[in-house]
Amino acid sequence: MRALNLSICFIISILSIALGQNTPQLYGNVFNENGETLIGATVMWEGTSIGAVTDEKGDFWIEKQPDTANLVISFVGYNPVTVQMFPHEDTALIKIEGIAELKTVTVTEHRGDIFTSTLDTRNLQQISSCELKKAACCNLSESFETNGSVDVMRSDAVTSASEIQMLGLRGIYSQLLMEKRPVYTGLGSPLALEYIPGTWVSSIQVSKGASTVQNGPQSITGQINTELVKPWNDKQLFVNLFGSTLGRGEINIHANHKFGEHFSSGLLLHGSKTQGELDRNKDGFIDQPKKSSLIALWRNYWVDDNFSTQLNVQVLDDERHSGQMTAFDGVPDLPGTGVYEIKQSNRRVDVFGKFGFVGFVKPETSVGFIYGGSLHDMKNNFGSTRYNGQQKNFYANLLYASFIGTTDHKISVGASFQHDDYEEYLNDTDFSRVETMPGVFGEYTYSVGKFGLIAGLRFDHHNRFGSFATPRVNLKYNFDDNTILRMSGGRGVRTAQILSENMAVMASNRQFIVDQSQLDVEDAWNVGLNFTKNFKLAERSATILADLYRTDFVNQVVMDMESQHGKVLFYNLDGKSYSNSLLLMGPWAAFKGFDMKLAYKLNDVKISYLNSDPVQRPMTARHRGLVTLTYKTPNAKWMFNSNVQLVGKQRFAHSHNVPSELIKDFTGESPAYAIVNAQVSRNFKNLEFYVGGENLTDYRQKSAIVDALNPFGQYFDAMQVWGPLVGARAYAGVRWWID
Repeated sequence: MRALNLSICFIISILSIALGQNTPQLYGNVFNENGETLIGATVMWEGTSIGAVTDEKGDFWIEKQPDTANLVISFVGYNPVTVQMFPHEDTALIKIEGIAELKTVTVTEHRGDIFTSTLDTRNLQQISSCELKKAACCNLSESFETNGSVDVMRSDAVTSASEIQMLGLRGIYSQLLMEKRPVYTGLGSPLALEYIPGTWVSSIQVSKGASTVQNGPQSITGQINTELVKPWNDKQLFVNLFGSTLGRGEINIHANHKFGEHFSSGLLLHGSKTQGELDRNKDGFIDQPKKSSLIALWRNYWVDDNFSTQLNVQVLDDERHSGQMTAFDGVPDLPGTGVYEIKQSNRRVDVFGKFGFVGFVKPETSVGFIYGGSLHDMKNNFGSTRYNGQQKNFYANLLYASFIGTTDHKISVGASFQHDDYEEYLNDTDFSRVETMPGVFGEYTYSVGKFGLIAGLRFDHHNRFGSFATPRVNLKYNFDDNTILRMSGGRGVRTAQILSENMAVMASNRQFIVDQSQLDVEDAWNVGLNFTKNFKLAERSATILADLYRTDFVNQVVMDMESQHGKVLFYNLDGKSYSNSLLLMGPWAAFKGFDMKLAYKLNDVKISYLNSDPVQRPMTARHRGLVTLTYKTPNAKWMFNSNVQLVGKQRFAHSHNVPSELIKDFTGESPAYAIVNAQVSRNFKNLEFYVGGENLTDYRQKSAIVDALNPFGQYFDAMQVWGPLVGARAYAGVRWWID
């Protein structure tokens, strides 16, 4: 409560400072005839050197003129627009239309495909669809391969499930959004990253630290929002075929059509299949599961000058089969055969959409409503362990946005509701429950000149855990156009889903010890700093970016597999749990067509187990590095990409009473290693070919399972995964489209 009072006092003091500012600024937004915001449009006062560039939302702020003046807006591919502005006007909503005939285009400044705006108050990183094409990005889990902020790790040696890490902590502490709507919570979380196909993604926004309160209180280390392609700006027909040497094939099809001026519809289809049994480390278990996935999304949009709405329906069918090699040699799946098999089945239906109205007399005023409902059914068998469940989810969020006095002082208020009905069983133990959480929120934004502020506060009531407040604040200061400092701080509160979020534990013979009625909500505070500096190095654009974040848990549901042999304990934190994360990153456009990026990350992640001092969290690399190189030929027909991922040592979980000969490869720390990837792309008018290789040095974790010869014994454990298992692989693909 003392921390909450201090936070509210801090926010009030910042608001007082902000309201005292009186720098005359003009706010504007630039968009095209389809209502799409234009990022990077140039805005200049005619006859002056005073200008601005639109950010990732199409917004800009520019110093007001004392007399009537002309504002000139330019964007590549469009005819320039001149708008007369009067001294009393504070807002300009500018539509650019009319395609220019461009015979020669000269680019004098270059922005990378991963971009951090110097205008946004939050520490927000934009990842474009162009960046996703630089690697074998078949789904969201593979889209962060060239990103220094988000890491992806494999959670066990038998299911191939992947999990992100952000600011040193597991991905469950980062809120995953799809077009501003929380997705794949609960039962969908173990494989969530694989359920968003890469070709469906138009951009990804990674918000680090204390982010907006509009999407709920669950975010602790940040938010990852995925924007999907829209039927009115996607290709009329798009086909992507992908295949790899490890028996993996994939097809993605987009079909879109515009029905008149306002209505458009699209169908996105994804199919993937992995077959073949591979056991390169000779432990008797296949290194990657056989799997088959089908996902379809039907999108419908209505957009006019004042009103927009969308309706989406998505269906998913995913089957996976892994385990011992003998399970694929005709041995019947019967009790007593001694064959360890893993079978996973997930089926899901989602219906979601939005309403938006902007036709108010008062400018910069809008009402939006986001809704979504899903039904997720899953069945899992891990040897003799059964884990089955069904989740019914409903989410709604109503948002009103406007301003106070002038557009320098923006506000948004709203209310949200989330309902989850779980039927969940681990063997014969019933973990079923109902979780309901209504909430209200408000957010204030002030951004004029060099100073920016976003202060938010929300109140939620959980049917099992009561009420709680979530304050968050983001500050920025631009020392000049190329130098920016950001600060953030805030609280995050979430309920732990102990089974689905720890499914990897089931790939062992540990006994779950938990009293669900005694577990409290997870509660943490995150504070952070970001420094961004754009400059010229050898006359070429370069950036230095530094992030420093700390996350402190007030309470955490601890997953403890170290305190007692053969058991995994779940209990409320009794001690300290924290993460300190430092990121240094330097992109540089070294010469025309050639970009490089260097990144280094230090993660100090400690947790307290029963009656113990804080220890380094197991299977978390303290040091990480990344090097990416990209070259595009002058005619943009060829693109060459390579990246090297450096992963430092990781602490193994302590093993009690396990014979030393079984854990000789799982004591102390894992070795540090590097992964090398490369790709070459050839572009034609409506066609792209790409070939590449992953893990080109064929580096592998040779031993990944403890006591693999006795999978039903007390020592069996497939959780000690610290590196790649399948080694080098090649892939090729083709993209073809009709505009």
